[in-house]
Amino acid sequence: MAIKPYELDGQIVYQVYVNVRSPENPAIRVQRKLGAIKTEREAKREEMRLIRECEREIAEKASKGACWGAVLDSWEKSLSKEAITELTRMDYVAVLRKHTQDWRQRQAFDISNAEVRKLLNQLKDNGMSQSYLCKIKIVLSKAFTFAIEQRLIPEIKNPTAGIKFRKAEEKKPEILTFDQIRKLLEESKRLDYAWYPVWAVALLTGMRNGELYALLWSDINWDTKVISVTKSYNCQKRIIKSTKSGYWRTVPISEPLLALLKELKSKAGDRPEVLPRLTGWSKGEQANKLRMFCVGIGLPSIKFHTLRACFATQLIRNGVAPIQIQKICGWRDLETMQRYIRLAGIETVGVTEVLNILPPERVLGYAGSFTP
Repeated sequence: MAIKPYELDGQIVYQVYVNVRSPENPAIRVQRKLGAIKTEREAKREEMRLIRECEREIAEKASKGACWGAVLDSWEKSLSKEAITELTRMDYVAVLRKHTQDWRQRQAFDISNAEVRKLLNQLKDNGMSQSYLCKIKIVLSKAFTFAIEQRLIPEIKNPTAGIKFRKAEEKKPEILTFDQIRKLLEESKRLDYAWYPVWAVALLTGMRNGELYALLWSDINWDTKVISVTKSYNCQKRIIKSTKSGYWRTVPISEPLLALLKELKSKAGDRPEVLPRLTGWSKGEQANKLRMFCVGIGLPSIKFHTLRACFATQLIRNGVAPIQIQKICGWRDLETMQRYIRLAGIETVGVTEVLNILPPERVLGYAGSFTP
């Protein structure tokens, strides 16, 4: 509380400043300021009036529970005790802090379903994908559920309830044919392109980008011809972490891969990493490098993760059992595998041969073969 005199138009006047916090929840604070008061006595009366006004507002806010910023702070602490990775916890909180900054000082109780919808629509208009919007909605729901369960806000209907997204049309995964894969590797090797060994190992192992970056010579068992995939590099946090699936797996070393690894080993010197430290790789520029090279040699523009899809699809087409590919690639279930099985067309090959319904050739009026 403060009453300060100051000069205004040649006369001494007074300013009153009031700052009141809730005794139960110091995070709830109300401030008021009033100036140009003619006398000190009048300023003291205004100070008492502002204090009562602030106390009423404090009581009203306290009845609604914590502000959104306090909810996020408490939720972040609780997440550290749950069975999720630190990166997931950081991602959950960071995404809400980023997109709900305008809510931070507001009472969480006052945030409505309409405001949640407005936020999601704004993100959609800014070009965010439907999968990202679903993620925001899910994380918001988790935070509000926590606030209600911990009685940080009165028990109300979660403002994310009832918000649904139309099921997105499944996009056909990017893929290269066998001939396109050979062209990519042959051209990059012929040109002695620096990224050739990275792409080659990716196509021969199905490993993710971060797993390739983190791969060490100590992860390779030359006797059993097996690679142990135990860790991954996160380019956003610039740290080595566990694999995406959270568990280690092994990848068998084929003869072509063995020859490539021996060549890399002969050039590695004292480098502990299997693959060279290429410019921009640690910053996540591997996708741009691949796209630019593909376009330059007349191949479809693909993202880096497509190399993993190519690995899986080629194995499927060559009769490798899906369960084996699942283990090698580190997928927890076969749902992802089904996309590649459909892409490879293995499930449907030959099934239409039973439709022998056309008339004989003599009825059609032609004989011999036809080449489209």
